[in-house]
Amino acid sequence: MKFTTVFFLLCSVVTNAQLLVQSGLTHRLSVMPGGTELVPISLKNGGDEPLLCTLTLSDVVSHCDSGYSYLPAGSTDESCAAWMQLEQEEFVLAPREERVVKVRFAAQAGYARAGARASLLVDSRPFEEEPANQLKLRVRYAIHFHYRNPLISGVVALHAERLEWVGERDFWGLVFQNRGNVDRVVRSHAKLLDGRGRVVYSGESVSARGLMPNQCRTLRFPKPQVPEGVYQLVVVSETDAGERFGVTQEMRWKN
Repeated sequence: MKFTTVFFLLCSVVTNAQLLVQSGLTHRLSVMPGGTELVPISLKNGGDEPLLCTLTLSDVVSHCDSGYSYLPAGSTDESCAAWMQLEQEEFVLAPREERVVKVRFAAQAGYARAGARASLLVDSRPFEEEPANQLKLRVRYAIHFHYRNPLISGVVALHAERLEWVGERDFWGLVFQNRGNVDRVVRSHAKLLDGRGRVVYSGESVSARGLMPNQCRTLRFPKPQVPEGVYQLVVVSETDAGERFGVTQEMRWKN
């Protein structure tokens, strides 16, 4: 499964150069310790000018309130950056050119943790220098690699942080934090029960969301068409590894 993880624009201007990552921004691997896997990264220059592309390995951590932080490769305890070897680190993409760069992922033999993670930073800029009076675009993608050790059962702990409105009240959301030590992809089903215990609303989350350790993500649900009042909210969430979690709380609904 592939989920968009992060996109940075370091300078917001109009340009004819445009780098596209076509192979997804998150890769999840569960190769046995000591085993290897090749991960193809597909890049395309969607613009009319040549692009200079630079690939750099990095560590990544997540903070619930401030998002991702990118650190030097190998600086965290659960880094897998040292297990990754890039086929190419710098190259030029001609206009409309597509290129697949392979990443060799070799899981450390005897690795005794439940998970590991790293990021591949892909930077691009126009290959030919622009005139001095013209602003330049710098684009960075961060492609995340999440490793799950098939020999170690990780700690899975999803904590419901808060309810919030999304998109001018067209959706409501439940914010989860992953307080465990392995990443998971989560989908939820929500119900509202009235004072008589009757189900007056039932809905699936709009999409599944991936959560790395310590990360907070919002699962969105379509807006209920129910009268104002006090209801019992019941949310059952399931991960892509089959774990289930439940949240129950009283909520006051206002239209």
